[in-house]
Amino acid sequence: MKMNKISSIVFTSCRPALCVMLALTFVFSASLASAKVHLKIAATRSAIELFGNWTAGTSWEQISNFRNLNAGRPTLELILQLQALKAGNLDFDFELVPFADSEHAKQEVIAGRADLASGVIEDNKIAEHASSLLKTEAILKNFELGIYVLPTNEKILKVTTIEELRTFVAVVVSSWALDVKALEDMKIEKIVKVGHRDAMYLKIKAQEADFMLNQFGSSDMMAENRGVKLVPVPNCKVVFDVNRSWIVSKNSPNAEEIFTALSAGIKKLRDNGTIQRAYTESGFFNARVANWKKLN
Repeated sequence: MKMNKISSIVFTSCRPALCVMLALTFVFSASLASAKVHLKIAATRSAIELFGNWTAGTSWEQISNFRNLNAGRPTLELILQLQALKAGNLDFDFELVPFADSEHAKQEVIAGRADLASGVIEDNKIAEHASSLLKTEAILKNFELGIYVLPTNEKILKVTTIEELRTFVAVVVSSWALDVKALEDMKIEKIVKVGHRDAMYLKIKAQEADFMLNQFGSSDMMAENRGVKLVPVPNCKVVFDVNRSWIVSKNSPNAEEIFTALSAGIKKLRDNGTIQRAYTESGFFNARVANWKKLN
């Protein structure tokens, strides 16, 4: 109300033509002040699907418990990213742009057709496109994955050494360069490459592959997708020594504003323990496997 009174005084004390100009300026300035930043966030189809499941009953803003069947790493990072942007005081709405895998999502951000990617990306991959991407501080460092198999595959469940594991068939998404390299470095004799995450489960179900690398679950450490349930080989894990960060496209019209808010929000979520707690509660960081044998 106070602003309206001030505006009317200004407008009635000027010449008609000037009053029109001032009125238009005021309306335009007010609309700018209230305009939200519209974000295009590139994400994998599976992450978007699980995000929809997770937020069907609870909005992403209100999620504080990360023990959830939908809390796979890509979906977890999408929720954390949105919470970081809000914590960084960015006034925004968003649309999720679906892609088959994280590599295609990254390329969309590099090209500037999306503002940012929902999942964290290896720092060495970001460095290759430094002219097109802004990189946050590392979100994920030094993580561990399990060797996931059908609970009925008794032979592979008895594996205790890398030499034994090499005789089994692995399946991996072809664009997951880090996972592919890990399997190749481990000298796995046969590696089946597929186009997306769902296909890995289906290959194992069809017994066309024996195992895949996957994050540890939060409760019983089970992984499930498309009705296929997998369990980790006991006392065996694969360790990755790599940093992963979020990216923002330098070609975004709001690049600096987005990046500044995201960076500020990350600091707040790091300081209040949300990031560490999210990865821990979801099972990605799992204390129960601390003493499991490293195979790579």
